[in-house]
Amino acid sequence: MNNKGSLIVNSILGLAIIILFVLQFSGDTKSNVTATVEEEAQEAEKGEPASVVKKHLTDSNRVGLTIGYVNSDTVTANYLFSKQLNADLMAKQSSAENKLRKEAEKLQADAQKFQQGAPIMGSEELERTQAELMQRQEELQMLEYELSQKLQDKGYKANYDYIMATDKYLQKIGKELGYDYIFGYRTGDLVMYANPDFDITKQVIELLNNEYRADKMAD
Repeated sequence: MNNKGSLIVNSILGLAIIILFVLQFSGDTKSNVTATVEEEAQEAEKGEPASVVKKHLTDSNRVGLTIGYVNSDTVTANYLFSKQLNADLMAKQSSAENKLRKEAEKLQADAQKFQQGAPIMGSEELERTQAELMQRQEELQMLEYELSQKLQDKGYKANYDYIMATDKYLQKIGKELGYDYIFGYRTGDLVMYANPDFDITKQVIELLNNEYRADKMAD
């Protein structure tokens, strides 16, 4: 096998190995992220369930604006709809990674087989097999790109669905509890301090999950 042919095969082998390495690394990262979310959810669920007490606000005892806030990270970690969206995305990602891994492993095996048999191949067979491997290399790269784009699109849609559902329920919850404003914040946001007396995260999570369960039962 000439130097050009050897370089082509080595390039194909390199691509397959890189893809397999990336898939292995992303799988480990995904497991760590999923475990972290689950740990946060379990930590937030310790102790007694959040007591949802409707505030009785009347014109006679109401002074100024009624404001509450929620920790958005905690809501995301404990909201059932968010958990379902995340589980669906993880399942789709796992399926895509398995498909890509199988194709990469097959290409890697065929490239190694070709490398071993190349010295006894005729020039015509050698060129034909090299061209086939190069074509499969391009197809593998295209598959990786397509799967990545599909997952990205599904992620955008899941995020949009989450925002719309949360907004819909919070509009209802805010009115039921008698709040003028409900703010959300995340760790590292501009809000450096918030009085915990105004923290209604647990109440909101419980009400969000109640609304989600009710909608699921109605479907």
